[in-house]
Amino acid sequence: MNCRSKGKIAVIGVAIGMSIVLLLGVAAVSQGNTLTFWELPYEDTFPGGIALGPDGTVYAAANGGQEVYRLDPANDLFRSWGVGDRPADVTVIDGAVFCTVENDDAIVYFDPAGLAVSTAVIPFPGVAPWEIHRGADTAAGNIILWIVERGIPGVLRFEYNPATDAPSAAGQASEQPVVSRTLVVTPQIVQATYERFPYDISLMPTPVPLAASRTAAPFTEWALPISDFSVEDIAVADDGTLWISFGTPLLFRLDPIAGTLQEVETIRNAAIFQGLLPAADGSIWFGSIAEGSVGHFDPALGLSETWRIPGTGEVYDLVFGTDGSIWYTDRDGDAIGNLNPTAGQATIYLLPADSEPLYLQIDTAGAIWFTAGSGNSIGRLTVAN
Repeated sequence: MNCRSKGKIAVIGVAIGMSIVLLLGVAAVSQGNTLTFWELPYEDTFPGGIALGPDGTVYAAANGGQEVYRLDPANDLFRSWGVGDRPADVTVIDGAVFCTVENDDAIVYFDPAGLAVSTAVIPFPGVAPWEIHRGADTAAGNIILWIVERGIPGVLRFEYNPATDAPSAAGQASEQPVVSRTLVVTPQIVQATYERFPYDISLMPTPVPLAASRTAAPFTEWALPISDFSVEDIAVADDGTLWISFGTPLLFRLDPIAGTLQEVETIRNAAIFQGLLPAADGSIWFGSIAEGSVGHFDPALGLSETWRIPGTGEVYDLVFGTDGSIWYTDRDGDAIGNLNPTAGQATIYLLPADSEPLYLQIDTAGAIWFTAGSGNSIGRLTVAN
């Protein structure tokens, strides 16, 4: 999550009921699509990572502040937990909320029923924990979390024992009202430019040994041989391996069980991959913040391809739609998009200027939730059927 701020949003309050049209010279699709924004009551908190609770609540890490927010969208209420200096990402697992705290080198977790928080300080200074992803649970039922290190090039494994480490539900925080604003958005369909790259899988480098560099329970770290780069994103595949992007059009595959690292060539464009999204077939989808595209790489088939989307700036985060399409945030272009790879088309929903959408999640009803970093808001896109 690159929290480059663009300044606080100024247009949400005046955009109620207005139709936002993306003028790309193509016909609009059906109406009835709405954007709802809940502007956070504290200025310049720069919400980043987002997670959905099982009860319909929404959590966001305030990377410009010291709190994790919870939004109750059904009742326009919010509450917050003080977690430390610059929380970066957040996830909800089995009733507990976990977040990374960048400047404190810590993982903070809490029971949303209470106010108390628990802190696991990372014993390796300067790692600047960033994005957080759940891995496979251990045979004993412990929860594994994988974390991007931004201060040094590496990835971190955190093992949480729910039986002994469960956070307290002590304390009672009050709910506070928050204003919601809804506007109609008129999406546009654009044709993506498809490019396929020849790839000879026989030339794929062999995995090389890479042992864990430091261990201090419950943390284990793998340092990566990328001294000139930072880790951009990680994703946990179904087989337990990690996909890692690091500021180039290459990817790493880390196998923490075998203790190996493999560098994989993907595309030959200038690209910085963000929003890694592993598929069930072993392939990986990714966004490019350098060329406004969505890409796909299948190492088993040697298939490497991209869809460059007109009018798109920086594809930042990806999630699968219920129909197999790819939803994405366009951070620089202030838009939420949906790519249909089969048709080679993208449907684009333009947001108010200076929203800077970052991370997104899709709920069980198909609504798209996202954080608007510079817009200081949590947003929801509801698409008409």
